[in-house]
Amino acid sequence: MFIIFGTRGIKHTVSESPVLTNSCPNCDNGTLVNKLYRRWFTLFFIPVIPLDVVDRFYECNNCKSAYNEKIKDLLGQSQAVRDNAQHQARYTYAKALIASMTHMSVIDGDFAAEEEREIMDAIEQFDDIKPELIQIMEQVKRDLNKDNFVFNLLNEARNELSAEAIMNILAQAGVVLLADGIIDKAEEALMKDYLIACGLPKDMYKTLIDKLQTKTVASDEIEEVKPL
Repeated sequence: MFIIFGTRGIKHTVSESPVLTNSCPNCDNGTLVNKLYRRWFTLFFIPVIPLDVVDRFYECNNCKSAYNEKIKDLLGQSQAVRDNAQHQARYTYAKALIASMTHMSVIDGDFAAEEEREIMDAIEQFDDIKPELIQIMEQVKRDLNKDNFVFNLLNEARNELSAEAIMNILAQAGVVLLADGIIDKAEEALMKDYLIACGLPKDMYKTLIDKLQTKTVASDEIEEVKPL
């Protein structure tokens, strides 16, 4: 008899933490609920033993935007401060997204037209910084991850955004890997390297694949930027 075991990350609501009513910066009237990612030991794919907490964050119960826990401190600041934080988070998110999408597209040595269209569609969602994002795409096409350029952008995003936002970046970026319907070993290894670069355990890969498959169902949609 074969015993199948492993670990995976599961999102939970932190029931003892107070909710932040009408506080979502993205939709204005959503309530922010404290969530966490916890790793679980699984047996036959069923979570049986809770392990460590990977990250805690706030998620809007209305628009599903996810925020780093420091959103609590920002809510008491002026509108100008909140707007600046939102802009910076969006900028960080966009750079990490385009760099990782491009890197995944060229890692096999073939930058397909379909992959370029996916990336350009993503860039169009950030019209105000489009020239810089195109420059990032061209740099990664030319130099790949030279001097850890892509990994550094992902690490910068991890320092500023929530783990949920990072998972959304990687899931959106990973859509290009499924253009041929499969993820090979080299591509799987790259995804795990991305998780490590973001300070997340590589066994969150299964959670990431679940998100990636959801993205594939609606591949014409870009996640709302989840700041902080």
